[in-house]
Amino acid sequence: MRPHTNIYPLAYVFTFTLWENIQSTVENEFIANYSSSLLTNVPKNIPAHTHVLDLSHNRISGLSVSEFISLPGLQVLNLSYNLITELDFNVLIFNEDLEYLDLSHNNILKISCQTLTSLRHLDLSFNSFTSMPLCQEFGDMFHLEYLGLSATMIRRSDFRCLAHLQLQTVYLTLEDFSLYEPQSLTVLNTRSLHIVYGATQNFNFSLLYDGMSSSENLKIVNLRYALSYKYFPAPSSALLKKIKTRALVLDTVDLQWPIILQIFLLVWYSPVEHLTVRDLTFQGPLAELREHDFLPLLSSLKQLISLGGSMKALTLEHVRNKLYYFNQGILYREFSEMDIASLTIYDAYMPHMLCPNRTSSFQYLNFSHNALTDELFQNCDTLTNLKSLILKRNKFESLPKVSFMTSSMKSLKYLDMSNNLLRHDRAAVQCQWAESLTELDLSSNQLTDAVFECLPFNIAKLDLQSNQITSVPKGIAELQALKELNLASNRLADLPGCAGFPSLELLNIELNSIVSPSADFFQSCPRVRELQAGHNPFKCSCELQDFVRLERRSGGKLAGWPATYVCEYPEGLRGTQLKDF
Repeated sequence: MRPHTNIYPLAYVFTFTLWENIQSTVENEFIANYSSSLLTNVPKNIPAHTHVLDLSHNRISGLSVSEFISLPGLQVLNLSYNLITELDFNVLIFNEDLEYLDLSHNNILKISCQTLTSLRHLDLSFNSFTSMPLCQEFGDMFHLEYLGLSATMIRRSDFRCLAHLQLQTVYLTLEDFSLYEPQSLTVLNTRSLHIVYGATQNFNFSLLYDGMSSSENLKIVNLRYALSYKYFPAPSSALLKKIKTRALVLDTVDLQWPIILQIFLLVWYSPVEHLTVRDLTFQGPLAELREHDFLPLLSSLKQLISLGGSMKALTLEHVRNKLYYFNQGILYREFSEMDIASLTIYDAYMPHMLCPNRTSSFQYLNFSHNALTDELFQNCDTLTNLKSLILKRNKFESLPKVSFMTSSMKSLKYLDMSNNLLRHDRAAVQCQWAESLTELDLSSNQLTDAVFECLPFNIAKLDLQSNQITSVPKGIAELQALKELNLASNRLADLPGCAGFPSLELLNIELNSIVSPSADFFQSCPRVRELQAGHNPFKCSCELQDFVRLERRSGGKLAGWPATYVCEYPEGLRGTQLKDF
């Protein structure tokens, strides 16, 4: 079981689905693609039956009615990445079927409005507007679902014309942002709100409060604060009651520690259930992180964590710390005591994580791409609710120690230890795995044949791809429940039997060193329904004929046949498919 933790794909899924739906209706019609054609004007010879017109990445600076009047069936128009400075929606007045209009990444300063009643997707983001490019006519676009905007100022009155519309996604780009009037965003009625700050803009707490009050899914990109640290006032209880956001994504965050803690406090007080922070940088300078600023915030956070809240999942990805003299143990303790179901800390150079002091509510932990070692969670008996543990791309070395780590995890079903430095040298020590463990990924390690002496008895799916295994030893303890075994990219010279795997159904043994595979495989493995044995250096000789006949009798159980089964030896037959030999 591998829970999914990505919680903000909605805007992109909607846009992609809309485009796909439109394309599916015009698959037999003409699609005109003039993208990246160095055009300075809209071409005059566009076929009249065109439904999809792509004019993006050109040098078009102006539009006129005459250029589109001959395209009555136009449904999709992409004019992004051009040089348009003024936009009059009247140029599209005769295109009554137009549903998708992209004018992003131009230099538009002003617009003249006209209601386009069929429009579902309108993107005006990344332009040069001073104020929001909205007018009363937009309020009559009742089919509008996606709206992209840009401006340097936002006022309360800007979004009033949209208040009655049920939008799916609003995308705001605030590149040279200079003014935000508090509570302006609360007028919006949208399921998803995506805000992109300019790279040099200072973070605005009011924008965060209001964004959380206007949408279920909120994403903010480029959160920075280059000024000296100051304490931002906490939101009132009345404001907290208005918060609608359940999934919050903060992307490209470079803030001082106290500000990050204040944001976290706000989120913990709120109804947010999923918080994702990507490209997170903690910064100082240390001289400004005075104890009376920092410790009270940390104390408040600690109290909140112990009390619990609405949050179910926290994801931190690509974390960097500019505070080199910082006691990380304090932070690890707070993380370990969180009362949430899912915690991901990915690519954070994290060398350690503490065992929770009391029975933890964690069901999913992902600490991939860090610097964790064999000491993680040793003698830890408080992770009894944990079902999935992902520790790939760390620095684990001892397979027995990994087994001991899991021994008290009574609910553990899935463990990913891929891309580590794991070894097992047939030491006298006995491995001790969680009895509940049914899926284990040990791919891309340094394991040899001895690994079969240190496996969970109840394992059903086992991945040993990309190790140093030369054979499956005879006399190993039976893995009665094993149904799927991946031994691809090892050093095996023949197909293994199923003496130790009586329930095996799927075997992958591609990219090994098998020259003349045994023909009695399916006799020893009667339950196998699929064998992947291609991409091996087969020697095409008389002995191989039995294996070729085996394929004919197997009823299609050889996956990848015939394309991946090719002669390597002798040289004169190299490249010949086995079916033709």
